[in-house]
Amino acid sequence: MTTTESKIIPRATLEPQWHVPGAKEPGYIRYLINWVGGPEGHINPNKSVAAISEQAVVGLMHLPVGQKQKGIHYHSVAEIYIILRGELEGYDGNGHITRAGPLDCMYIPAGVPHGVRNCGVEDCDLIWVHDGVERIGTSVYYFDGETPTIPQLDEISIIPFAQLDPNYICYKAKEPDLQRWVVNWVGGPGEYTNFNPDTAVTSDKVAIGMTILLPGQQSVLHSHTTPETYLVVRGRGFLHLKGETHELSELDGAYIVQGELHYIQNHGQDPLYILWVHDQPELSEATKYIP
Repeated sequence: MTTTESKIIPRATLEPQWHVPGAKEPGYIRYLINWVGGPEGHINPNKSVAAISEQAVVGLMHLPVGQKQKGIHYHSVAEIYIILRGELEGYDGNGHITRAGPLDCMYIPAGVPHGVRNCGVEDCDLIWVHDGVERIGTSVYYFDGETPTIPQLDEISIIPFAQLDPNYICYKAKEPDLQRWVVNWVGGPGEYTNFNPDTAVTSDKVAIGMTILLPGQQSVLHSHTTPETYLVVRGRGFLHLKGETHELSELDGAYIVQGELHYIQNHGQDPLYILWVHDQPELSEATKYIP
């Protein structure tokens, strides 16, 4: 059963999971958590707490300094990383190397063998998003120099945060007390919302972006035509949802079902960075605002 009621998913309720290959071995140490996962039989490490979706998975990987993933692997879905802290190196089955830093996006298409390592001087935290739900056991791993058995038809892309121009197109985004701007690393095609069409990856399966509110600002009461996941990546705020007010701090999350009215308010002293994932791209101007 998919989640049909909006819910708050605090970071403190998510137990780190160490189930992926090599996760407890020196050199490969890392853990995963997830706020949104697939239904029974699909990837969902925190299934007792996470929201359940049949369209997208949203989690975090903690990769300590000096560690990397064991071997290389590929998924049946696209895997998308947003780096929150540290420096990350990605490599594919052909040995092509890419690097990403804080708030950069690493987009790995479905079927592309890949691995990542912490190439910086501090621990690396990254958000991982799957643009579909994958059945457990579907991903394929290669270890100890094994060569992938399928041809690599695509490659890893980097979408630097520095190349995403702030967008103020949202309703009343330039008005006092409602000032905010948005960007997206992954946006929809054609008539679907894409705040950075010249830079972002285009997808017909998922949208991933961020809303930034300065202190004292708030968003407009609104709802979407697709489920939305909120994650606080910097700052703290009040999420107003279903007639209740919820304080969200760093790495607290919320899963908001389609059609649910909500808004968020920055009551802190620093800018509030809200990373959002839409289970599907949304048609332009489909967002419903309540003045």
